[in-house]
Parts: sequence; structure tokens; C-alpha cells
Amino acid sequence: MGQVLRKEQDFSARTDLALAMQDNVPNAKANATLTQDDLWISSAALSELAGCPLRTAQHALKVRKFDGDEVTVKTVSSNVGRGGKMLLVLVDSLSDDLRERWYAQHGIKLHEKVDPETGEVRHVPDENFQHDADFEERHRLAEWRRDLIKPVTRLPKGSADRAALIKELAEVTHRFPNGERKAVTPQTLYNWVKAYESDGTYGLMRKRRSDTGAKRTGITRAWDGFFAPHIDETTHNDVADEITRYIRSLWGAGERGWRSISEKSTTKLIELSRDLRVVAFDALELGRCGDTARAGTQFGLCHINRRMIKKHREYKIIAVQAKDNATFQDRYMPSVRRDYGNLLPREIVVGDVHPVDIMMRRPDGTVVYPKAIAWYDVATNEMHMTFVLLEPKEGIRREHVAQSFQAMVEEWGLPQMLYLDNGSEYSWDAMIGGFTQLSKLTGGGIKVFDLDGNPEVAARVAEGREAVARSRPYNAKGKPGIEGAFGNLEQVFFATIPGWTAGDRMAKKTHAKGKDPIAFPGDARAFLDEAGRALDWYHKRPQHGKLKGQSPNEALRGFIDQGWGKTVLSRPEVLALAFAEVVERVPDRGRVSYTPRRGETLYFYHDDLLGIDRRIILRVPAFNPEFVFCFDGDELICQAFPERAFGVFDPRGAEEVNRRGKAFRRQIAEKKRHVALLSLTEETERHIAHMPDAPEAPVAAVVDAGIIDRMARLAGEERKQALAEAEDCKKRQAAQQWKTGPVKALENFKFAEEEHDD
Repeated sequence: MGQVLRKEQDFSARTDLALAMQDNVPNAKANATLTQDDLWISSAALSELAGCPLRTAQHALKVRKFDGDEVTVKTVSSNVGRGGKMLLVLVDSLSDDLRERWYAQHGIKLHEKVDPETGEVRHVPDENFQHDADFEERHRLAEWRRDLIKPVTRLPKGSADRAALIKELAEVTHRFPNGERKAVTPQTLYNWVKAYESDGTYGLMRKRRSDTGAKRTGITRAWDGFFAPHIDETTHNDVADEITRYIRSLWGAGERGWRSISEKSTTKLIELSRDLRVVAFDALELGRCGDTARAGTQFGLCHINRRMIKKHREYKIIAVQAKDNATFQDRYMPSVRRDYGNLLPREIVVGDVHPVDIMMRRPDGTVVYPKAIAWYDVATNEMHMTFVLLEPKEGIRREHVAQSFQAMVEEWGLPQMLYLDNGSEYSWDAMIGGFTQLSKLTGGGIKVFDLDGNPEVAARVAEGREAVARSRPYNAKGKPGIEGAFGNLEQVFFATIPGWTAGDRMAKKTHAKGKDPIAFPGDARAFLDEAGRALDWYHKRPQHGKLKGQSPNEALRGFIDQGWGKTVLSRPEVLALAFAEVVERVPDRGRVSYTPRRGETLYFYHDDLLGIDRRIILRVPAFNPEFVFCFDGDELICQAFPERAFGVFDPRGAEEVNRRGKAFRRQIAEKKRHVALLSLTEETERHIAHMPDAPEAPVAAVVDAGIIDRMARLAGEERKQALAEAEDCKKRQAAQQWKTGPVKALENFKFAEEEHDD
């Protein structure tokens, strides 16, 4: 009964829609603004759209394929499908004819647009459709993941071949759709394979957070999760601000090392948590310093990790200034160096490297053929060329391309799209990374994408007008016009230059049979003059085909007369960033150094580098380092320029020192606004109050005190006897050693003197 009712409802809705379209009356659905959710349709809607049986559409959604093409399918909860589940298919994953038919049914016209990701012409809806850029980005990433693991899914599950292929993919650095280059772990690949085999392309899409767009002020994941049910957002933010200010204040007060700050911040957070009067927190055991969230204690729950502490490390400059003036002056205060010595034009520009078939000889007599870095304007057939005479076994380097590209931009202006050969001479992978940085500096003025269609080499920048595209290797047709134009230039114009070998160096034209051709008689400067005249002739000679008898110069003049003008950069020096060399340096009082391969060390300075004592990334123009770009990770810090060296007695040196000092003090004053004045002694006393005191040792044994007393008494008697004997020895005289005892016979004897006395 339910199925019959649904069929009647579907039939009624389709009938109303058909009548509305037939009478040219805007239907309610067609008149409404579509959203991303409307692009997911059921099997019944697919059956109606494609004109196929419902069973065929249901089977297509189940196997995620329709008309032989893979489609994106997701499962949603519903009271209609089996088991409360229902399959929906994404309209944009269907074939072009079905997409166009579906949008037409909803009153939306499709128009042609060049896809910035693939360079192909696609039919996209007009402004009536609410474009969800986030969804399309996630869907594009899912398709990239699908293409990466597709060979793995074709191998049997659990097989050694599948494991070997995953291991091989994990060892390769991949370029993601956003231009980032990184490796993917084997476990991540296994997860992708499992998700794809379970839910198809939709299973590979990054799930959007339910709280996307909401402000999240967090302390730690454990603390946030524990207190979320007990406190409101305002209280949460207040605690987060307080602990952040405390961490900065410890750095500013001169606390030594992140570990000490982590411990004191943890106990500070315990105090703040207790003030919240949350019963669940008070019921936890205190634990000990060093506990992590796994311990389930107050110390573990409030543990502040190293990453959060080092996030505010820059505030330690306040303590250095206040407590260690010598270090502050020597390492941080700015200084100066003293010198004790003294498809209009440029809409599409094609780039390629061509060998020039003109034999020359180096000063040592060896043969060399020049190589030309050529830039070809598709609209006017103009050709800009830079010739390079390489040393033996040397190839075109990025420095050569950088100089040629800059020379082309100075003469022609900035191209809207660069279409580059995929040859190894260019090292485009490294260059595209530079263009990505250039896009950031120009606010999205450069867009990088790949027409090869290979996701492994695709490097893209999301926004901007200009673009860089790469052709397939050895694909002459993929480089519009340049192969034919260069062939014409070679066969007609360069053929007049002495030393031309007609393009086949194995069967080269010679002046006499059996002999080598005569090399170009002049040096490099003479060759440049001859090649310049040949190019000048090329630009002035009328050409048939799309130019219709005009010369490239006349074609350019026509565009100029119509109001065309070239595009230039307000800061043309940033072009060098596309070819920059990346090095790491630790700034020294606002100064960084760079030593080129050949030359003396160069020094660059900027006020924004003052106070930074960690490694930063320098992007140095490879061929002409007149400035450097300083990055902290992916964030641009500044553009530093060469530092001037002042004479010993030049007063301008002192003026510059004072200016830098004022700038540095302003930076420190700004940091002081975010810290509080703390006493480390008081904070240490507060901190250790959370630690247990030393325990009292229990009595394990009792010694008999009587024995000790007797031993002491005997020792005292022996000491007295020794003292008495010593005293007696002092009273004795030398004659007393022969003294005899009393004579018994003389006991009653009296001397005459005694009688006389009586």
C-alpha cells in the first residue's frame, strides 16, 4: 500500500511539473533557488530522469555505476528505503546529457566554462544555483583519492600484490589537489581503500564538522571535553584567556624552559578549575606533577603540553630585555654593518626549450649547439627567445629559465596563462611551488593548474587570474602553435645563419661531401646579433593562417589600436620568487645572510625580523638575489633588502641604529600589553604548595640507652685518669726520680737544728 501511495505521489508531482513546463508557468520547484542538498536524487528520480526502469536505477545506485560510468552515491536515513536507509546519487557525477536535462527541468541553464582544475570545457549552472565551494573541494579531493587507490582496489583483498602496491604508493611523494606535496602513510591508504570499497567516492570525502564556523576557544582537548557539560562558553573563554595570559607572563618574567612553564601553568589551571566549583572535578584525585590525561587526575586533566607553551615563546624577549641587558644588546638590538674596505595578446603564452641547429665552437674548439628558451604568444605569433651556450654535459637550469621569463615579462607584460612543456629542462615542479608563493604575494594573481590530467603532478592555487599549465611529455599538439612557429623560424630564418645543419645532426648539411660543416664564424655576441636580426625579420614578415597576411608586429598593433594594454605588476621584483632558492636561517638582530655558489656573503635586513631567534625560510632569487622573501612556515614575514654598510665615521650609521632601536622597542612594548608582571619567587612558592611535604620516617628499631651511658662513663673515667697522670708529671722534678722511701730506723731521730728550735 505504501509503495502504491508513493508511486501516485511521484506521478502527481511529475505531472504537475510537466504541465507547468508545458504552459511556460514557473513551477514552484523550478522557481526556487537550489542548494547543494537538492543535487542528491533518489533512484526513482534517476529512473524518471534517464527514462530507464526503476529496477535498473536501483541496481546502478547499489553498484555505484550508471551507463558504465562511476557515480557518487551516499546512504541517508529514511522511512522509505529498506532498513531505514536510502541511496542517493549526486547529479553532477552523472553524464553531461543527464546533468543538462536535470538542470533544465529545474529552470537553470548551463553555460560553458573552463574548468580551472582540468582545463576542460564544462557545462556549469548559472548564478541561480547556490555554489558550495567547500563541498566541491571535498568532492574533488575524494576523486583524487579514488584515482590514487584505484589500482589497489583491482587487486585481491589480503593479497601480497595489494600490500606491495600500497607500500610502493606510500614511498612516493604525492601532489595533492591543493598543490601541497607530501607522502601518505600505508595505514591511511588502507583506510582509503576500506572506505572506498564500503561507500565508494562518497566514503572518501572529508566529513564536515557539525560546529564548522563556530568560534572555538580551547585550552586542551581533555579539559575542554571534561568541563563542556558543566560551564558555559563565556566562562570557558575567560579561563582560556586567563591561562594564555599566564603562560605569556611566565615567558615575559624569564621562566627558564618550557617544562617549568608547563608545570606552573598546570597548577595554575588546577586553581582556576577549582574556582569553577565543579563537583566532578573536585571529586578527582589530585595526582602528581607529570600526569597526563590518561591518569584521570586533576594534574592529568589540567596538563598543559609543550606545544601550547612554545606557541607563546616570543614573549620571552621581555625577560631578556629586563634581566640580561648584555644578551639583549648583543643578540637582539638592531645594529648596522660598518664597511672597513669601501587571448588577447599575452592571454596564452607557450613556453618550451628548443635546440638550435647552428653549430658553434667554444673557445677550446669543442662543438656546441645553442639552446633557446622560447616563449610564444598564441594570439600574435610573437616569439621571445633567450639563447644559452651550455658547457659540456650541462643542461638548462632554473636560473636560465628565470632570467628568460623575467626578460619576457619585462618586454611583453605578465601573461594570463602559461602553457609549459613537461620536459625535464624546466624543473617545473620546483617552479610551480614558486608560482604558488607568488600567488600569495599578489593576492591570488597567479593560478597554477595542470592540463595533463595527472593528479600526481597537479599543482594548483585556488584563486587568481593568471595560470600555469603543463602539457603531456613529447606532445607537440599539446603546445598550441609553438612547434609549427619554431619549425618555420628554423627552416626559413635561422637557415640563413652560417653553421646551420638543417635539423638532422646525424645527416647534417655540409659545404663539401664527407666533411664537417663550417661552424658559425663569430663568438656568442656575434651569434646573438645574427639571431636577433632573424627574429626581427620573423616579426616583420607577413604570415598566412590565423594572421591572414599580417605580420606578428601588425597583429599586435591591431590589438593596441583596439584598446589592449599589457598587464604589469606593481612590484615586478616578486617575479623572481617563482624561481627562488629555499634556505633556512636564524635572523641575527633583524639581519639574515646568504652565500651564493659563486660570490661573497650577502646580508639582508628588515625591521620585522627583529627579536626572531628561530629558524625561518628564505626564498632567494636564484639568478639575481637583490632581495629575499622571509617566511615563517607558509606565512610571509617580510621582504628583506640588502643591508647598507656605513663608513666608520659616517653619522648616518648612528642614525640608523637609533631608528632600528625605536622600532624594536615599539615591538616589545606591544608584547608587554599581553603579559602580567609576575614574581617568580611567589609563583614558585604557590606552585610547590600543590606538592606533598616530606614524610615523617617511622621508628624501625630501639637501641639500649644503658649500654651507651656505661660506655660514656668508662670513657669519662679513662679521660680523668689520663688528665691526672698528665698533671702529676708536671709536678715532678728531675731529682725526685732517685728519692727513696722512709727509713724505719730513723723514725724517732731528731737533728740538732730541730732541738735548738724547741
